[in-house]
Amino acid sequence: MIFALMAALAVILTLPLLLAFRGPTTARGRREAALAIHRAQLAELHRDLAEARIAPTEFAGAKLEIERRLLAADSLADKPLDGQAKFLLLATALAIPAMAFLLYLPSKSYYVPSEPHAQWAAQQAKAATQIDTFITELRAHLATVDPNSVDASEGQALLAEALAEKAGGLTPESIALFKQSLANAPPNAKWRQLDEQRLIQASVTQ
Repeated sequence: MIFALMAALAVILTLPLLLAFRGPTTARGRREAALAIHRAQLAELHRDLAEARIAPTEFAGAKLEIERRLLAADSLADKPLDGQAKFLLLATALAIPAMAFLLYLPSKSYYVPSEPHAQWAAQQAKAATQIDTFITELRAHLATVDPNSVDASEGQALLAEALAEKAGGLTPESIALFKQSLANAPPNAKWRQLDEQRLIQASVTQ
């Protein structure tokens, strides 16, 4: 069904090309086009003179120049028309939707398989297990150090971030850990900025 709709859309988009076949052709060659332009210029020049938008002396000079161009254009030799241009245009209008349709045939289109749900679920489970292991190890480490030490401050920041990542947002425990970490973090500590940003975020959401 989708391929039929695509082919129909391609045909609709090429329909404006076919408008070139409508109505009579006013200029069938370079000679006739030049003559038509110069005759239109001459008619406009007469209108300007009649409406007093141009002086008679200027009119005479411009009229002479246009007539000279008319004589030059009348001597142009055009090749006889054989209708090949219309045939080429019609062939192009038909070939564009046909080629567009062929490019998207099932056997010719590129196919990128989606990731199986089981594989995605396995990756999510593995990531969750890694976070749980990391949290367990951090809790065990913090239980063995001075809670007011620099080592504990860094561990508290890492544990708070891991808890927030697991929960998908800040939790009361993670906020408390960020506060403890910030209280004992040295001014140049790498994790101090994380503590401050997370606590600002917590104050905004509360």
